[in-house]
Amino acid sequence: MFDSIEVADVRVEGNSSFADGTLLDLLRTQSSPWWLTASIYSNFGARFPFAQEPQYFDGQLFEDDIALLRQHYKNTGFFSATVEGSWSRNEDGEIDVLFTIEEGEPSQIDSVGYRNLSALPDSVLEIVNRSPLLRPGRRYRADEVYAERGRVLEILANNGFPRATLDSITVERKLSNNNVVIKLSFRHGRRLYFGEITESITGVDELNLARKIVYDRLDFDEGEVFSLRRVNDAETNLNRLGVFSYVSLTSTFPPIENMSDSLVPMKLELQPRKRFEIAPGLIVSNQLNGLTTGGEVSFLMRNVFAGAQTLTTHFNLLGRIPNVTSTYLATSQLRFDQPYLFSNRNSGHIVGSYSLVGEENLASGNILSLVVGTDRYLSKRATARLSWAYEISEFSGNAAALFGRVFINLDQNETVNFRNSIRTFSIENDGTNDLFNPSEGAFVKAMIEEAGLLEQLGISPLPQENDARGIRSTQYIKYEGLIRMFWDLSRNNTTIAGTKFRLGVISRFGRSLEEDLPVPPNRRYYAGGAQSIRGWTARELAANPEAAYFGSNALVEFSSELRWQLFPNERSWLDGFWFVTFVDAGNLWEGFENINLAQTAIAFGVGIRYNLFFGPIRVDFGMKGFNPSADHNRWFWEKQLWSEVIRKGAFQFGIGHAF
Repeated sequence: MFDSIEVADVRVEGNSSFADGTLLDLLRTQSSPWWLTASIYSNFGARFPFAQEPQYFDGQLFEDDIALLRQHYKNTGFFSATVEGSWSRNEDGEIDVLFTIEEGEPSQIDSVGYRNLSALPDSVLEIVNRSPLLRPGRRYRADEVYAERGRVLEILANNGFPRATLDSITVERKLSNNNVVIKLSFRHGRRLYFGEITESITGVDELNLARKIVYDRLDFDEGEVFSLRRVNDAETNLNRLGVFSYVSLTSTFPPIENMSDSLVPMKLELQPRKRFEIAPGLIVSNQLNGLTTGGEVSFLMRNVFAGAQTLTTHFNLLGRIPNVTSTYLATSQLRFDQPYLFSNRNSGHIVGSYSLVGEENLASGNILSLVVGTDRYLSKRATARLSWAYEISEFSGNAAALFGRVFINLDQNETVNFRNSIRTFSIENDGTNDLFNPSEGAFVKAMIEEAGLLEQLGISPLPQENDARGIRSTQYIKYEGLIRMFWDLSRNNTTIAGTKFRLGVISRFGRSLEEDLPVPPNRRYYAGGAQSIRGWTARELAANPEAAYFGSNALVEFSSELRWQLFPNERSWLDGFWFVTFVDAGNLWEGFENINLAQTAIAFGVGIRYNLFFGPIRVDFGMKGFNPSADHNRWFWEKQLWSEVIRKGAFQFGIGHAF
């Protein structure tokens, strides 16, 4: 009867314990969207960006929503709550829906009991009783009851009882005080222990990795109490070695009816990688303030010292077109990785590199760097990183051509010699669901970096500034925060929304501030380009235009993308194509105190992605939406659409998503 009548409005009344939005999100009866998004849906289909389906009144769904709200209140402790629903036709012929709620008083937890756990070892019982989620006096919530069930089962699985199950959950409401008594009954069976470990190697084993290296990563021995967490940690440790393309550790539980056997045989399956790999490549970028081309080659050797260590050498040569010998960058790097350091939760690395750079026959430079670092794996998703870098930089000729005349007071042909000792600490948590193509979750990173503090205290391990020899050093502290968030709007990974926020600040102190000595170029911030504000090319954007190419000390970036899979139902190469719309905002300033949000640049545009096994390759076209550096007509609608907006847009190329 009402199949073609749209729902104009859905409201709730009488709810004081839950926000309107919380309750409305539970309902299947929804109000119709804005006419423009509904029109996009009608003309282009459900999968077109911003398309939203018109919502029509359905009497059965309306009745289901009433029952759903009643159940929600019961699940949150409001057992006496009443929910009524009504609807009416408005003057436009559409339907307005109202849900009226009387919440009543919520029930508290009176007591919590755990059945059939008395036979557990005291050490396991102590863990179960240590931090319960259900406590007397708290409001009853059904989701917390199920969370407590999961907590207890996880404890049992990690302490020798992986086959434990929940027998029953009983919630009894006391009429005397409206409180509830909760009883959870479990079956845990007999305690199990790790049994014999058998190994299976697939493919060609070129590594000849010592078996002790493998078994030390397992973190358990035959006869120890079985733990699912230790099994998962063992697989993670083996994958972190970086020498296996496939790792699997499976358990075979003895039959339940076999009351005498408590050992769990373990099968370890490994597929080693090749010991030697070489990877050439062609580079096209705008790294040297123009169209740059060149090549690179990497050589990798695994299991260098028979302990799963990796040695990587990397060479590249870039030159700016058309005369690649006038402006160039040549880099060689040697990296050694130790996948475990003192424990399976730590890894270490040493990186040495040498770079030769020249700028239009005006200046040339040599950069020698040594980096020693370690990673601490706090959990499967969280990692802390600490590194120390010692950098030697020597530049001759017109050094301002490389450093930026506006940031450093140097003679025209003075030789610049820098020694910098830099410490960096960062911590990150990756809660996204995919490394290359995330559709849900968040990634958070915080970083602090300093140079010069230990040197001022006189405890630097290596020499730095020396006035007699003309050697300078920089003193600064750098702070940076990064957040990336993703949402699956389609619930089937075909329409993904993502946002990024990045804030970075560099504060100079000591002689660096007094003498206006610059932070090393590789430590400064730059704006514009494929990973930044995409309406500008790389190193083109800054509040002070003179700072754009040479970098500066404060950066704010915000980006938002909508990623739409073009052919999700195709079972061919076409399913790899994605269409993207984006908006970027931000700018580069000379210092934190100079940040002015009125100078925020805004870009917008569209792009195409094609997913490969290592992530997407992409082409974006960005246009300047708001240009704070323009003398007039800063907004794009104040300009000629074709000649000043589209023709002055920037094509951006990249591998992997912009964020």
